[in-house]
Amino acid sequence: MMDILAFWIHFLIMCAETERFCMNKQETWPARSNDRPFVRLVPDVQFARFAGGKTLSLNLLLPSGDGPAPLILWIVGGAWVSCNSARNLPQLVRLAERGYAVASIEYRLAHEARFPAQIEDVKSALRFLRANADKYGIDSQRVGVWGHSAGGQLAALLGVTGGSSEFEADEHLEQSTRVQAVVDFSGPTDIALDFQSEYHMPVMALILGGTIGMKPDLARRTNPVHYLDGREVPPFLIMHGDADTTVPLRQSQLLYDALTEAGVHSEFCVLEGTGHSTSEMLTRNDILDKVEDFFDRHLNFSKA
Repeated sequence: MMDILAFWIHFLIMCAETERFCMNKQETWPARSNDRPFVRLVPDVQFARFAGGKTLSLNLLLPSGDGPAPLILWIVGGAWVSCNSARNLPQLVRLAERGYAVASIEYRLAHEARFPAQIEDVKSALRFLRANADKYGIDSQRVGVWGHSAGGQLAALLGVTGGSSEFEADEHLEQSTRVQAVVDFSGPTDIALDFQSEYHMPVMALILGGTIGMKPDLARRTNPVHYLDGREVPPFLIMHGDADTTVPLRQSQLLYDALTEAGVHSEFCVLEGTGHSTSEMLTRNDILDKVEDFFDRHLNFSKA
């Protein structure tokens, strides 16, 4: 019996030793070209400072390659009460690999500053990037904006007021805030229509300094449709899920209908069975393919 036991113990030891030695292996791989372009992250670039020490920053993804890169300004959502500019960077790397510079920006939140502080911050970030275009290798003449939820509302608002005097403040005022293309993911359009419930009232009161009923003129200024008054407006791509229970689909329908009536080139994609989260939208190749194609066409960009 002891001889059999000793045999099996010896056998198991030999197997373990054999496995250990098999794990150590030296190989030579042949030279080959890169499969993916190199993307550089420039984190926490400060673009605004306010009294009391409050600052705003952006995260910048820069592609490899020669020559200035077209810029996509990404505005994260968060119901105007949260803003993590690093949240979607992993998904945005794909655009940088394609050859775009991508800037994910911060803006002041509803409890920090009332509207229009948020769109002023978006414009401030864009002016800063244009003023520093040479430093970061950005093509300041080819700029698109893209946002989700509250960020989608701000992207739309930037699109319809870019190049005009509305919401211009802070530094680099010699720089234009006009953009050449807008992508709006599930952004609110008319807050008076769908956001007056007890659930929404605290946020609306924060961002407006009072309820929508108390601040109707200010509420109207948050609506991108309010600025479709004959001015030049860039092309829009609007995408919205029909299973969105946070921002009703009709909010995007309102914007698309108004853009169409104003003669603005616009596309509206209703996503069946899709909810509100970016985890449902930024992880789908068909959606990102559509966004890339839209920016490629309207920013006159083709990957070499």
